[in-house]
Amino acid sequence: MPGLNGQGLSVARLDILGGGVVPLHTHPNAAEMIIVVKGTMTAGFITQTSLATSTVYMKTLKEGDVMVFPQGLTHFKFNLGKEVSTAYASYSSSKPDLQLSTVVSFGNNLPPAVVSKVTYITISEVLRLKVLFGGTLT
Repeated sequence: MPGLNGQGLSVARLDILGGGVVPLHTHPNAAEMIIVVKGTMTAGFITQTSLATSTVYMKTLKEGDVMVFPQGLTHFKFNLGKEVSTAYASYSSSKPDLQLSTVVSFGNNLPPAVVSKVTYITISEVLRLKVLFGGTLT
């Protein structure tokens, strides 16, 4: 975004179709703030509260509502309605980066047995997810 170069922030428009999802992801380099300008969407983030537990902060947002996602935390958005919902997102970096949790976990070249071991997911499910997200099967 040329007008934002050097300003330490970036902005994006987000249109989620009815039934659409922005899957679990993180922005390692930025916090994100959204303001809903049309329709409704549900959004949330997950924070690890102890070694074995996490807390989910989730809310259905309407026009004019704002939500902030802390830097690096896993978060999501989805539209349960039938109409498009629109929001504007602002990031606290000109390069917030994006890491989709499913792509990081399954769209990789780790052997399926290793992925199964470190995720506690059965090998058959790991194989299915690796095919779905473009990971290697060996």
